[in-house]
Amino acid sequence: MGQDMREGARGEAAPDGWPGAGEVVRVGERVTLRRHSPENRVSFQRWYADEEIARLLRHDLSPLTERQSRGYFDTLILPLSARGMCWAIHEAASDRLVGSAAITDVIRTTASGLYRILIGEKDRWGQGLGTEATQLVLLEAWTTLCLRQVRLEVFGHNERAIASYRRVGFRQTGTHQEFVSRQGIQIDVREMVIDVDGDRDRDPAERAAPAPEGTENGLDSP
Repeated sequence: MGQDMREGARGEAAPDGWPGAGEVVRVGERVTLRRHSPENRVSFQRWYADEEIARLLRHDLSPLTERQSRGYFDTLILPLSARGMCWAIHEAASDRLVGSAAITDVIRTTASGLYRILIGEKDRWGQGLGTEATQLVLLEAWTTLCLRQVRLEVFGHNERAIASYRRVGFRQTGTHQEFVSRQGIQIDVREMVIDVDGDRDRDPAERAAPAPEGTENGLDSP
């Protein structure tokens, strides 16, 4: 199949009118996946300025500045969403924007991609929204993106997120440590994967089981 093609590392500046903005992609009981639209930028920037979210999500444990988060949203999130690889997470009952999820770093030779998710509205943590969003994204990964494996990384101190990923069907394959120079500390990172065949073989009742309390945030870094 040729050389590895790593997708999602870069995007292009977002135009004023973005094709497909706000389009519904997947509908679940708790959440709806939509294509991102430019007006989502305000919420996105607020999430990434939050110190608690940064501690659970960012490799450097530091919030993004307004300029950094704007650039991240306009040059990565919107282009990826237009290509069907990034989704705005809306609460189904209210249609409120609560988070964002993406598949990046796709390697075509192995048909695998890296999963990222953020539930940014903290009053919606622990309600299973991230777990169902992950299940919907996996359906997109298997059917639309034609992937055979999805991998992720999550901090070891984010225990409830790890439990949520395991409930969805991810299994741990390794660990590594990262040194955060600004903080002068080392953090443990768990490496997890899920395969298309293993996910399809799981009992549907198990896949639909209620999610444990947790933030359900993976690692993300622009």
